[in-house]
Amino acid sequence: MKTLRFVAVVLAFSGLVVSPALAANKEGAKCTTAGKIVNASGKKLVCAKVAKTLKWINISAPAAATSVAPTTTVATTTTTTTIPLSKRKPVVTLMRSYGTAYRSSVSYIVESDKPVDCYSLSRTLGEDFVGTRISRIDSIGQPEPHLCVVEVQAIALADGDTREIILAAASTFSIVDRDGNIQTTLLGSPQSIWVTRPVP
Repeated sequence: MKTLRFVAVVLAFSGLVVSPALAANKEGAKCTTAGKIVNASGKKLVCAKVAKTLKWINISAPAAATSVAPTTTVATTTTTTTIPLSKRKPVVTLMRSYGTAYRSSVSYIVESDKPVDCYSLSRTLGEDFVGTRISRIDSIGQPEPHLCVVEVQAIALADGDTREIILAAASTFSIVDRDGNIQTTLLGSPQSIWVTRPVP
């Protein structure tokens, strides 16, 4: 009889010991076996040492979020503006008619990508054109709507020496196209022609 009572008491105490242990399986509570893994209330817990004390640690919790600097996406739109030909300035370029010459009268060409008024150019040196070893501009003609021919008088003695004759745009250069647009930039400037006048 005493034996039965002893067994009953032991079982009662065992129940008291086991119940709290089971109830203690929650995050942050103390545990007894390092490395033990249990599932409690839908969480996966592991018994691990924290500050010298074994505690249940939730290993099913999501990893800590990494802070990411916000980014801004800017949509860019390229707008192409088409200028009507009648409103666009002409593109004009200075060229030489030839590289070498054997006479004092030489010519240069002003070419445009649209019809221009060649007679809007001045024959006075220093206004639209400047020259090196050029005494004067003899004439400015227009054989075609897109071309101007500038005839100049070179300073070159008839001594057999070769001299560089240079025509360039003046700082006040301007030419007018047939639509009234004014262009003040002359591409290709300056241009040189090498003149050799043989000894008579």
